[in-house]
Amino acid sequence: MATQPKIAVISYNTPHRKTQDVLHGLKAKGYQNVKIFALPFVQRENPFKPIYQHRPSKAIQVNLDDYCNSFGYNFDLTTAETLNNQLNDYKAEYVIIAGAGLLPDELVENHKIINTHPGFLPLTRGLDSLKWAIAKGVEIGVTTHFVDTEADAGFLIEQQYVPVYGNDTFHSLANRQYETEIEMLVNSIELIPTLSEFKSLSSNEFEATRRMPKAIEENLMQAFDTYKEKYKRD
Repeated sequence: MATQPKIAVISYNTPHRKTQDVLHGLKAKGYQNVKIFALPFVQRENPFKPIYQHRPSKAIQVNLDDYCNSFGYNFDLTTAETLNNQLNDYKAEYVIIAGAGLLPDELVENHKIINTHPGFLPLTRGLDSLKWAIAKGVEIGVTTHFVDTEADAGFLIEQQYVPVYGNDTFHSLANRQYETEIEMLVNSIELIPTLSEFKSLSSNEFEATRRMPKAIEENLMQAFDTYKEKYKRD
C-alpha cells in the first residue's frame, strides 16, 4: 500500500462482533494507522427478543483495548459528548462506524462519517431492514453512505444487491448480507477517492421502519419462500 490513510473507527467499549470483523478486514487490507474510539455500551433492561435472530452477534470475549492492541491499533475511550473533539485532534482521513447509536448532530456535521446500512436507501430505512424487505417483497441490498443528521440518509457511496439462491435459507441469506456489509464498509476507503459525486439519500417518500412486530415476524418464513421464488438466481 503506497500511502497509509489515517482511519478512525467508532465502536462500543465491549466485545462486539461487527467491530471485530471490521478490524479483521482493515488488517487484511494492510491498513496500519487505525484508532478505535469506544463509546459506552448500555444494556437495555428489557432487550427486544425477535423470533428469528438474523444478525451474527457472537463476539470473541476479549476486551476491546486488548483486541486492538493485538492488531497494533490504537484505542481510546470516548463519549458522545467528547468524541467530536477527539476526532478533531486525531484528524482522520476516514471515520467509519462499526458500532454506535444515534450520533450528535455536531459530530455528524463536522466529520464525514461512513456507515453501512443493511438495505437499499432510501427504500428500506430503519430497523430490521432485511426482514421488512422480505415481507414487502423488495430486493435485498446494502448501502454505504456518509451519514448526516437525518437517520438512514446522508450521501451515497455505494449500493449492492445481495443475491438469493435456490438452496438459500433465511439465515444463509442474512449471513451473506452481513458479510457484504463488512466488505463494503472496509472497501469504501479505497472506493471513495475514485468517486466524483455523492448523491443525496434524503427522501420523504419512505418511512423508517421499527422493529418488526412478532405478529408479522411469525409469518416471515412463508414470506421468505415467496421472496426466494421471485428473486432467486440459478
